[in-house]
Amino acid sequence: MANTNKPTVKTRNTGVMAGIDKDITAPIKLGGTTYTPAELKAVFQAHNTAIDAASALHKQWSDSVQTMDAAAAKADSLFHLLRGALIAQYGPNANAALEAFGMTAPKPRGVKTVKTKAAAVDKTIATRAARHTMGPQQKKLVKGAPAASPSPAVTPTTTSTSGPSPAVPASPATPPAVPAPKPAS
Repeated sequence: MANTNKPTVKTRNTGVMAGIDKDITAPIKLGGTTYTPAELKAVFQAHNTAIDAASALHKQWSDSVQTMDAAAAKADSLFHLLRGALIAQYGPNANAALEAFGMTAPKPRGVKTVKTKAAAVDKTIATRAARHTMGPQQKKLVKGAPAASPSPAVTPTTTSTSGPSPAVPASPATPPAVPAPKPAS
């Protein structure tokens, strides 16, 4: 059977049942078992009934999952709002009230000193320099000269007896200038 989706199978089973009603009038032996037309038709009808029942249960389950998700979203939103209200109402003494609701107290945030912030900026600058990373504005400032096409080697056309002629070195391509990274603010 090429396509086994439920509507196709139900259509197939309905067609088989119609064929049984039309063409099978006497018992028939299939796979070593003898079936009357009514028994044979009942097998395909049972399959259609099982498909319908499974589809109904699947729809019910799907609807239940959607209801659960909607309830979870509302409960989560209210949980966070209630937690915030308790913290606002009780202030520094909110731990006991939060524990009564089964909630945890917010973690205290450390106060960063100017020295700590400056050290973080220095680390950021050092990391960007080590990794050669640039921000979008710094990338715009990078300009490079087009690569010079290699010139053919200079060969003397005349020979001199006074010694070898000096070779003319090819000019190297200049690397593009990369500006230093700016500190993040």
